[in-house]
Amino acid sequence: MIKVLKDKLNSMEEKVKKIMNAGFLFSFIVCMISMGLLIAYDLNANLDLYYIGLSVFRLSLFFAVEFVICAFAIDTIKKQMC
Repeated sequence: MIKVLKDKLNSMEEKVKKIMNAGFLFSFIVCMISMGLLIAYDLNANLDLYYIGLSVFRLSLFFAVEFVICAFAIDTIKKQMC
């Protein structure tokens, strides 16, 4: 299973890889914002900060997974059209 994923990643177009990497960077930045909110909650003990930080963390994970899935889908569609 991992070998199949590695092969698909290696055969992916450079443009799609670049967009996927930019998406990962965006997801990482959103994740760091959520970690900052969760640290602020730990220092301040404001329950609203906890829920906001947790929601933003979930959002960052969702973005990361969506960028991977969309990259595979776009690459597959491009290969089928040519």
